[in-house]
Amino acid sequence: MTVYIAGPMKHKPFFNFPAFDRARDALLHAGHVPISPADMDRAVGFDETKYPAGCDTVPADFDLSAAMDRDIDAVRRCDAVLLIEGWLYSKGARAERALAEWCGKEIWYDIKPKGLTL
Repeated sequence: MTVYIAGPMKHKPFFNFPAFDRARDALLHAGHVPISPADMDRAVGFDETKYPAGCDTVPADFDLSAAMDRDIDAVRRCDAVLLIEGWLYSKGARAERALAEWCGKEIWYDIKPKGLTL
């Protein structure tokens, strides 16, 4: 299955990329095809290592609108959405969950399907 990973980024050390990476790796190990917003952000030049303590706002040089478009497209293309720890406190993750539900996608809540270990 193709699985989009949704969770908090702002207010987290390194924009929470380590948690997205762990989820991505676990999904890969379980035989799924992960779609990670952290990887998509890195692909356009975002460097999470500049923010070891996190950040309360989106960096000025980051195109949030383009990232939102990428994320929406990814949710629409996936089979399921995995909501990682803290998703409920993320406006973006809540929106991604709502879109996934609207599109009829499976929603996984910090679960470990088919041997998935986060």
